[in-house]
Amino acid sequence: MCIKLGFSEYPKADKGAFGQKVVLGTGYEEGIKFLSAEDKPVEVLQVTGMLLDREGNIIRSGAEGIVAKDTTWSSFNEGFETPSFAISVKQIGDTAYAAVDYWDGLQPSGVYKTSIKQANWKRSGDGFPAELRGVTSFVLTQRGAMLVGAALGGARGNVQVSLDRGQTWLNRRIAGVTGVMTLEANGDTIYAGTTHDIYVTRNNAASWQRLGSQFQNNVVDDILIFNRTLFAAVEVVGVVFSNAGGTTWNTITGNLPIDNEFISTLFIHGGKIFAALSAVRGLWSATLPATGIDENKKVPRVAALAQNYPNPFWSAATSRFAGNPSTAISFSLPKAEYVTLKVYNMLGKEVAAILNRERREAGSNTAVFTAPNLASGAYFYRLTAGSFTETKKMLLVR
Repeated sequence: MCIKLGFSEYPKADKGAFGQKVVLGTGYEEGIKFLSAEDKPVEVLQVTGMLLDREGNIIRSGAEGIVAKDTTWSSFNEGFETPSFAISVKQIGDTAYAAVDYWDGLQPSGVYKTSIKQANWKRSGDGFPAELRGVTSFVLTQRGAMLVGAALGGARGNVQVSLDRGQTWLNRRIAGVTGVMTLEANGDTIYAGTTHDIYVTRNNAASWQRLGSQFQNNVVDDILIFNRTLFAAVEVVGVVFSNAGGTTWNTITGNLPIDNEFISTLFIHGGKIFAALSAVRGLWSATLPATGIDENKKVPRVAALAQNYPNPFWSAATSRFAGNPSTAISFSLPKAEYVTLKVYNMLGKEVAAILNRERREAGSNTAVFTAPNLASGAYFYRLTAGSFTETKKMLLVR
């Protein structure tokens, strides 16, 4: 789960949920606003990015670099040669990745990586411009491509792309667009909010299609996808949504005070849509509009891995594979993902691949593991789905 907040004259924030708190962002002067279940601000931090690893530890990025929280905050900047301004942090397995913006005297821009356990940040790959300014966003596609957007890319390109987990970078751009204000990934489809309308790519930024020409080249500051509906914050226009893939749009701005303002981020929680404006005008909310999408479908907000059942498991424990030890492993996904589910022994050696990058739909899923050749003992099973990874322990008894 990642929160990012742009800097300088390009304030931008993402959003997320941590426990019972909703996270919204405004501009960099105001930082991130944590809301209670009653939608009341309870804390303000100056934060640009945040992720929660599978062991419950928080890693936060911002103007002070990167810090980690277990019970107290501590520096997580080892490896950076100069102070860094990290826009966003993400996790793939046991590796954390950070997109870093460049300003005079700070760490060169790029994507850096380190073990999630111990900070030792190293630049990831070649080809990313070291002096790229105005980095605004960092997303991962379902198949693992990385895209970084920049508001001040210029000749260096406003979208940096890696197709090999950050080993090499391609400098790409959206033609006719000065800067990219936000990126939003939905599977392998990427939407870009730019200084001139909304664009979409389905081939890792090799080509882009313009959406929403009705917005008259206005700046799009944020994009949000919820229940297959596309929401956007458009300067001058306000809040819009489309359930037609961006071919047609509906405006739901209402009485939102957008005169001489812009909406830095949108968030949906508890049947409401939130819009974050300036510190003076603050956070606004409205009832989520009817979009024509079935919002009662039981799709979880976050991915989760359940304990296997039965546990312990033994021969003929389930009728489907009578005679061989078997157990059911259930997991839930907030969106369709390519899923890997593997089993390891106590030494960390892989002993079975139940699923190997197989596509599974949003909602509840179950896989059955049968173990005809494994000895009695404890084993671990690990689920990887997009940026989500979780491991649990199970016991085989013969």
